[in-house]
Amino acid sequence: MTLSQSSQPSQPLKQSHTADTLLLDSVLAQRPLGLVLDIDGTLSPIAPTPDSAYLYPGVKSLLEQVRDLSPDIHIAIMTGRGIADGARIVDVDNITYIGTHGLEWSEGLPSTHDVQIVPEAMRYIEPGKTLLDFAEQHLAEFPGVIVQRKNVGGTLHYRSASDHERTRERLLALMEEPTRQSGMRLGEGKMVVEILAPLTIDKGQGLRSYALQHDLKGIVFAGDDRTDVDAVMEAIRMRREHPEQYATCAIVVQHHDTLPILLEHADMVVQGVEGMAQLLRYIVEKLTTSVQ
Repeated sequence: MTLSQSSQPSQPLKQSHTADTLLLDSVLAQRPLGLVLDIDGTLSPIAPTPDSAYLYPGVKSLLEQVRDLSPDIHIAIMTGRGIADGARIVDVDNITYIGTHGLEWSEGLPSTHDVQIVPEAMRYIEPGKTLLDFAEQHLAEFPGVIVQRKNVGGTLHYRSASDHERTRERLLALMEEPTRQSGMRLGEGKMVVEILAPLTIDKGQGLRSYALQHDLKGIVFAGDDRTDVDAVMEAIRMRREHPEQYATCAIVVQHHDTLPILLEHADMVVQGVEGMAQLLRYIVEKLTTSVQ
């Protein structure tokens, strides 16, 4: 399904049952139900710097409405950002936050709730800090690059650099050998080079763990970037391998540089963050009707 952008972002989708919405509607009818949502490029417009990101207008209220509907309806924010940084943007309490692609978990705002780091990631906290220290020592060579630290690893943002591809190549060349020697690994996303723990934990595993934690029957996932591919594929895998156990819907938010693999496997495609906000309003209205 493709939803075009609207000049009226608060206007709900037409609530007609078509072939496009049948899958989503069937998933929304399941209980327990979980909504698992990315932040950047999904609920928040892509920003020039990490600190300038903000939720699309109206999204916070919609998340709060879903949270308060029923004990059988759950929300998780799953982001590549560090958990505290992601929660700072969303700022909705009493929902699950999953940070650093599944390495960090909190059942509410991390400022007031415990943060759990998966045990196997603990040994990579110090190597990650050392690599980011090394990157910061070379920042003068990379105008426009920003270092963002996480509890485990971090991110080098080059969106503000004058030559994106050249900066990317130089960052990878700079970090490749120190990263290898430290036992960490490099990853990439939209205009970022990531310093990652060499673990198989990703958003796909995060999605499955969240589903098991809450005994979910219905799962709606929404994302837009390279690291969301794992979650999209996992949502599809879960319903194919266990159709009697899971109903899932994978939503991709399309931008000009969305990876073809995401569009190929998406159950639904919305146009930009505005389109996602419009779809989220539709979801809220469907769920509100179902619990009345």
